Amino acid sequence: MKKFLCALVFVVIFATCSVSFAASKQKEPVVNSGVLTYLGTTEEEFQSSLDDLRKAVAPLMPTDEREFSEEEMLEVFVTSLVKTRRVVKFFDSLLLMQMALRAGQVDEISLPEAVGMYLITNNSNYEILFSINMMPSTISFGFKRGNTALQKEFNNAISAMKKDGTLARLEQKYIAEFSGKPEQIKFQEFKDASTIKVAVTGDLPPIDYIAADGRPTGYNTAILAEIGKRLKKNIRLISVDSGGRSAALASERADVVFWYRNTEGMKLPKKVQNAKFKNMMKDSLEGVILSEPYYEWDTDLIIGRTR
Repeated sequence: MKKFLCALVFVVIFATCSVSFAASKQKEPVVNSGVLTYLGTTEEEFQSSLDDLRKAVAPLMPTDEREFSEEEMLEVFVTSLVKTRRVVKFFDSLLLMQMALRAGQVDEISLPEAVGMYLITNNSNYEILFSINMMPSTISFGFKRGNTALQKEFNNAISAMKKDGTLARLEQKYIAEFSGKPEQIKFQEFKDASTIKVAVTGDLPPIDYIAADGRPTGYNTAILAEIGKRLKKNIRLISVDSGGRSAALASERADVVFWYRNTEGMKLPKKVQNAKFKNMMKDSLEGVILSEPYYEWDTDLIIGRTR
């Protein structure tokens, strides 16, 4: 019963307008929603697949008042998600997305939980509208297709850092306990060693974080400093917008891009598991190969402005 009540409360919060399930004949509300660009799809394809998902789950919602099973509660949850039509706008950087939110060009923005909490903590004009715990995600490094040697080196370093607890320690320090104060992180220099150019974006603070003075720091920088030390290679950081990640690889401006998101674990009701929306949640291109994941989360936050 507790599980049902918690889920019901979440569904009520998640619904962006105070209409009952029985009020489906009323004019549907529309919300403009901003997300960081998914590189594996276009904004038009993403919108089309989201609309298809709404149609697929529309008949699934139970209408009686009995206690629902977990599967049925998930169906109620997803139906609540699509009760309001969301018109999605892609943004190539977090800065542009926040500017659009402040200007009223979008009503909400969607971000990983750690990023959303960072924004809420550092901006009193933002508030959490609701959370989505159906999108477990991971982040990986990206390499230009064919660069399997460097991919293997990074995979070996990531595996070793997972095994000896280094990744967990850095995550605790730079994400869970992040204070918002930039910390200078030094990269070890290796004479006569090759240099790996790594593109960072600053668009997922505190995961991918660039300080106000333009200096990359925090979790991303700490991980790369550790990888450079383990590979005995020099690391040089360059800055790109999240929308320009793959272009940085294709042009060989960068050898590695700091993050690509994978949402293959996205949860949907069994009856709509094949909905193309799930396949649209791709943050990579054919010319990119990925490392082993090095960070994961279960929840996205939907952020809006305080009224």
